Amino acid sequence: MSDSKPGLEKYPHLLSPLKIGGFTVRNRLMQTAHAKGYHSRDGLTNNRDIYYQAARAQGGCGLLVTGGRHVHPTSTGPGRTLVRGNRHENIERDSEMARAVHAFGGRIVAQIMHFGPQGRSGALDDYRVLWAPSAMKSPAYNECSKEITKAEMDEVSAHFAQAAINAKAAGLDGVELHYSHGYLHQQFLSFVYNKRTDEYGGSLENIVRFPIETIEAVRKAVGPEFTVGIRVSMDECTVDGMQADQAIEMTKLMVATGMVDYVSATAGTYAAHADQIPPGDYEENWLVERGAKMRAAIRSVRDIPMFIVGHIVDPARAEELVEAGAADMIAMTRTQIADPEFANKLLQGREDEINNCIRCNQACIARLMVGNAISCVVNPAAGREQRFGPHTLEPAGRSAHWLVVGGGPAGMKAALALRQRGHRVTLLEKSERLGGQVNLAAMLPRRQKFAFVTEDLERQIRKAGVEVRLNTPADAETVKAFGADGVLLATGSVPLKTGFTSTRPAVDVVPGMDQQNVLSVPEVLQDSSAVGKRVVLFDEDGGRYALGTAEYLLDRGHSVHLVSRFNALSPNLALTLDLPVNYQHVFRKGLEYTINSWVRRVEGEKAQLFNLFTDQDSEVLEADTFIIAAGHEADDALFRELDGQVENLHRIGDCLLPRQLQDVIYEGMLAGRELFDHSRYIEQGELEEFDDSWERAMLGTTTAPPAMKG
Repeated sequence: MSDSKPGLEKYPHLLSPLKIGGFTVRNRLMQTAHAKGYHSRDGLTNNRDIYYQAARAQGGCGLLVTGGRHVHPTSTGPGRTLVRGNRHENIERDSEMARAVHAFGGRIVAQIMHFGPQGRSGALDDYRVLWAPSAMKSPAYNECSKEITKAEMDEVSAHFAQAAINAKAAGLDGVELHYSHGYLHQQFLSFVYNKRTDEYGGSLENIVRFPIETIEAVRKAVGPEFTVGIRVSMDECTVDGMQADQAIEMTKLMVATGMVDYVSATAGTYAAHADQIPPGDYEENWLVERGAKMRAAIRSVRDIPMFIVGHIVDPARAEELVEAGAADMIAMTRTQIADPEFANKLLQGREDEINNCIRCNQACIARLMVGNAISCVVNPAAGREQRFGPHTLEPAGRSAHWLVVGGGPAGMKAALALRQRGHRVTLLEKSERLGGQVNLAAMLPRRQKFAFVTEDLERQIRKAGVEVRLNTPADAETVKAFGADGVLLATGSVPLKTGFTSTRPAVDVVPGMDQQNVLSVPEVLQDSSAVGKRVVLFDEDGGRYALGTAEYLLDRGHSVHLVSRFNALSPNLALTLDLPVNYQHVFRKGLEYTINSWVRRVEGEKAQLFNLFTDQDSEVLEADTFIIAAGHEADDALFRELDGQVENLHRIGDCLLPRQLQDVIYEGMLAGRELFDHSRYIEQGELEEFDDSWERAMLGTTTAPPAMKG
């Protein structure tokens, strides 16, 4: 690791230290609390979380905040994936996490919370009654919750205090009370959800009463020196909901208690879920003006630091915000999921090595939404650090010459890892540029950040010394004549134009799909000149592949009617949180659509639709051009030709099986480590053990690191 620190000149404010309550952080970069789904086994801190946090501390992050921790049995969450912060057994576990983060110079505080009405009554092994400030239905799961009583409120505050005591006993640096995003305390702070007529509702002073009582209970439990922060929503982002001016006044009342050491400002609730974790469709820095206003208001009451989020991805902009006094710390959470070494790369002038977050929400929040642990499209080691972190990348036993055919994401990722391990690598790409079909994805509206996949990997493989040959098709004779010690085929996939849908598996080919006016999505994006004015698009995908293409054509003056085999328009976007913003765009631009339907046949400029539930013919749509978004098939002809003729031959990525981007990049990483057999698999629960293995693996020692001071 380089000792040079040119980043101090380029980012003097962003990389300067900051005192927060009872401790000091080395820079103004932080990773906010985010659910990771790493605790499904027993609700306790484990190796998976420890390695994850340690990797980001090792990468130079100043402040880490644990994922939200339940403090009470009635706080359930969506499933069994969060830590129970009030359990005494967690002290030993958190102590190990604190040691790991401190060993690498980082600081870590525990976020403690009560999910309130945003939980699920049946998420655990029994039924739990959900509590809310007023009886209501949850925007999260449409479940009813009961109005919490004063005795129950006191019980919740006591449990917050116990969770804080546990965090302090474990050696964590502080606690953060989660008063945002629609959880229990935030709903008390909301006139939308708080309909109480007692001393806890009706006026500004009343609605902050319970949150302040919890602050008081925590402060009394941990004493004056232990750091206590609050996380607040500056804007509910819903019609007639709380906005910044009102949120500022509430926050000032809490800060005025003198018991709060920092404020972490965010936005959104479960009624505006995307505003909590905005996809790439959002403008960069969308919250910073509101944040600057809140920081100034807080300082008028008490001089404590304020942290800000809001799609801040450019370190130069982050530097400006700190320099201007708009915020004291900058949250770049998904940025550091994508690249745990982000802070060190800024400090050391290695910005050309950064893996940029593409803000797709596909391998982080979308995996969490279906009950899986988070990872990252561009960093498949995320959440798997103990198996695939940098400390596990072993040099090759013998340097060999590998040939990689295909310069898409899988091929580039494999080539990079092979080269990093000491192999000589030659990559052949038949076209004039690297990137494969991810380049087409970057052409869709508001998907320009997908270009980072190509740009970052290409920059890295060239810097590492991979020999790249563009405009170089490879046939079987070329590969055999090359004489490589190992061959990786990453030749990708080709779009299917059969009209096949999994809802009618007996129909292999829809009649008329061979007409010249029937195009695939890649054909349209590569050359839209052949697309007529009237377009009908058949969607078997359910995501941005189809809907983004529809908007791409709407932007160019075409009329578009989308026919979906799903029971909603692009339902997969609900998982990645970009459904609301995309609905806004396509509806305003005039998209027409039909759901629960498919195409029976295409004849000339007419398509006969039928209802998938009744199997009865429905409307006939007329169009100049029909576009099919119905998946891909592996382009594996070269593999089949070489199979049995070339030793050490492997296929990866879409060439093996067309899948999501996160899967092919992950497979490229595995191939670069030469993991081709069952040793590649991570068994269920394997990463959720608990021991001190991080110390041996990441420090190469079992000697306890010295305790941090100040």
